[in-house]
Amino acid sequence: MVNLQNLLSLARLSWFGADEMKRLTGLFVAWLLAGFLTYPAVAGPGDEEGSTLQIAMKDGVVELSVSFDQLFDWESIKFVSIKTFPNDPPWFPPTRHELTFGHHEVGTVEWFQFDYIEIGNYEVTEDFTVEAKLFGRKKIIGVFDPGTNLLKFNGLDYEPMAKTPTFIVKTSTNLESWKKVSSLEEVDNEYKWGQSMAVRLKLKSAEQQFFMIQVDED
Repeated sequence: MVNLQNLLSLARLSWFGADEMKRLTGLFVAWLLAGFLTYPAVAGPGDEEGSTLQIAMKDGVVELSVSFDQLFDWESIKFVSIKTFPNDPPWFPPTRHELTFGHHEVGTVEWFQFDYIEIGNYEVTEDFTVEAKLFGRKKIIGVFDPGTNLLKFNGLDYEPMAKTPTFIVKTSTNLESWKKVSSLEEVDNEYKWGQSMAVRLKLKSAEQQFFMIQVDED
């Protein structure tokens, strides 16, 4: 049996680049005894506290859940309304309002509603408060609540969505020889900020296996 302390020391999260909030390169390692319960692997002492990889198996499918513990950043998040709105033609799927702050131009807010976009300027007045001045409108104040993980804007609740980073999954039976996993289930292009990103794959062997997720996000 591999020493667990040595295993956890491999689960390390490292930050690179001039702007540490913008670039993330992570190495997450977890281990699985096929058919057993969930095993967590923490990021390791001295790394970003709370960044974890958890692993579980059900009906022959392995699920790796990566939690990045990212800092809140208005410019890297897209906000999508919980409420849906009728589409035109009506048999099309319903739509949701979307908000972005500084995605395409610093200081510019874009508010997508059905089939048109309102554009204006915004200013972050506090960590979780933003003031938006849309052309032809009065100023709208948006407040993000970390407790509910929702943005309240113009009377609607919006969920924060982040872009799924580029990643690869590798597996090993001895922590020495690693093989890239190619048979992953399709991963959504976005995941809910503040929650784990899930990666699923079919388990083809009953051997004890180790899994590693390498994440690279610009």
